[in-house]
Amino acid sequence: MKLETWDELEEGNPIFCWACGKQVLSIDEISQRICSSCKHTKKDHTEENAFFCWACGKKLAGMSEVAQGICHSCRFAILRKLK
Repeated sequence: MKLETWDELEEGNPIFCWACGKQVLSIDEISQRICSSCKHTKKDHTEENAFFCWACGKKLAGMSEVAQGICHSCRFAILRKLK
């Protein structure tokens, strides 16, 4: 959410984070209406929905890894053991 008008800032009314309610002070925080700690928490939350290798648990990097559900190193290790 962007700050629609700067009138709120000029009037001296404090602006608060929409996620936690803490008063935001920097220009970036004011323009987005979210504090930096909530922004980082939100970014970490989106990473929670990532896919992980079923063999080693490492986060999968590419779409080919995601499609197979296994990272390249574990895939090659399994193929070597099978041969």
